[in-house]
Amino acid sequence: MTIAVNSPDTTLPSDTPDPHAADTIPMLREQIDALDAALIQLVAERARVSLRIQIARMNGGGTRVELGRERTILASYRNGLGPGGATLAEAVLLVCRGVR
Repeated sequence: MTIAVNSPDTTLPSDTPDPHAADTIPMLREQIDALDAALIQLVAERARVSLRIQIARMNGGGTRVELGRERTILASYRNGLGPGGATLAEAVLLVCRGVR
């Protein structure tokens, strides 16, 4: 699924609440907050798995970071989210590399 984050199309999906309703913005912000909480949990879990991979790679005599794999991840985010996806991927990779 590709999400055009910077798309000029402002057409709202049919299930979007009436934008003129007084309670629409707070309700949508609650949805954003729930999504952000889920993203935080997912990134934290990704960081734990990434650390396990880093330790296994270093125990095997390899490097902590594998740049070829990171390029693949950047491309995946870019393909899935558009040009801004690579920026998000860079932030996720930075968080998941940890400090060692």
